[in-house]
Amino acid sequence: MTKEEVLSKVRKLFELSNSPNENEAALAAAKAREFLARYNLSIADLPTNDANSVLAPTEASVRVGKAVRNWVKGLLIHVAEGFECQHIIRRRHGCNATLSFIGTPADAEVAVYTFQFLYRQLHRLVERALPRLKRENMGWGTAALRNAYLDGAVKRIGERFKEHTDRIRAVECYDCKELVLAKEQMIKNYMATAFSHIRMEYGRRRVVSAAAFDKGYGDAGAINLRPGVAKEDSEHLAVTA
Repeated sequence: MTKEEVLSKVRKLFELSNSPNENEAALAAAKAREFLARYNLSIADLPTNDANSVLAPTEASVRVGKAVRNWVKGLLIHVAEGFECQHIIRRRHGCNATLSFIGTPADAEVAVYTFQFLYRQLHRLVERALPRLKRENMGWGTAALRNAYLDGAVKRIGERFKEHTDRIRAVECYDCKELVLAKEQMIKNYMATAFSHIRMEYGRRRVVSAAAFDKGYGDAGAINLRPGVAKEDSEHLAVTA
């Protein structure tokens, strides 16, 4: 395959990475990186307009309740890091909070999709676990048990995301270092321009039920962290030159 043919495929894959279909977007972005690494090419080999389109930072958001609990903040951080995004929380008095992921179009959209999926899954799991937790932990209120369970679940999700992303980034930093560095710099520049007065926010320490925390931690081990983005799916993503 000639260099021009490879770059043609990469361009089309990056176009697909902007798809509103989160599964297709994630697979396309992964395949584009794979092509660049396989043929010893870099983002610099693409025409300037294509490279800028691939790396242009965007913001994808999701709304949650007015109160942003510790576990929600933790989930936001883990998902953002897992998809090479930055994150912010916007609050307006009397309105639901908006959680935003800032990254390349593909990364930010898939991060939102994954966050929403995990958010729903965690709510299902905690509702299923609460009756038994309340029977076995009589000294704790329902809200305390719920939050402790979700704190534990998010801790485990964070550990699993880190294990997965560390492996991917080790390969990317070796095979496609220029793309990784270019993405980081573009996002850093965007954050400095768009959010120059942002302030840091930290979770509050509190005493939690160890039993509920451990139950959430254990249950989260079975959650699929990348819904719809299975390895075998990449075989069905075809791009013609």
